[in-house]
Amino acid sequence: MKKDFVIALDGPSGSGKSTVAKLIAQKLSLIYIDTGAMFRAVAYALQHLEIDYSQKILSPADDEKINQFFHKHRFKYAPEIGVLITLDNLNLTDVIREHHVSKLASQVSKFKVIRTFLADWQREIVADREAILDGRDIGTVIFPNAALKIFLTASSEERAQRRFDELKARGQEDLDYNTILNDIKERDFEDMNREIAPLKKASDAVEIDSSGKSVDQMVSEVVNLWTSLKGNL
Repeated sequence: MKKDFVIALDGPSGSGKSTVAKLIAQKLSLIYIDTGAMFRAVAYALQHLEIDYSQKILSPADDEKINQFFHKHRFKYAPEIGVLITLDNLNLTDVIREHHVSKLASQVSKFKVIRTFLADWQREIVADREAILDGRDIGTVIFPNAALKIFLTASSEERAQRRFDELKARGQEDLDYNTILNDIKERDFEDMNREIAPLKKASDAVEIDSSGKSVDQMVSEVVNLWTSLKGNL
């Protein structure tokens, strides 16, 4: 079976996927696709459609409303020009990092109409180029034939502390550690128990626990695995 020359980096929220993936892309000259940012951008845009995303199943009318939105509006992923994601030329790079958008992204991610749109978008960007993508179902759904699959994890407490420090550094001080910890535990449960593309480790993925490890250590582990893999081809 033909392998896609892709590094699929999956794991729960706050495990360090995006930070690690960006550095790996730089070191290996790979295209980096921030799928989490894509989900947040779509969630941010769709929050104005007056749809209850806490429901388990969307009505046919809601499905159609979302499909019409995707047809009428244009998302663009363009980190090479310094703008991560735009919607109809509106820069969404900063607003999608707000905490409430992250929670909304978890809600909308369980619906097939949204996951299908995003999967097509991600595959279109990568085409046949070497790339690294981080997310929750890259190795199980988006690129099941990825040449290298990594499952990056850490304790919920460590992930909450990282998120808390990140928000504090951005000047967002209206959230406390316990609130963030509870949100992460809730998101883990939702991600692992949704019917469509749940968060899980691919059977052929290498698991890396990032607890207590520096970013450089995690990057080196993945870079060494990729270099060794390519050397054997």
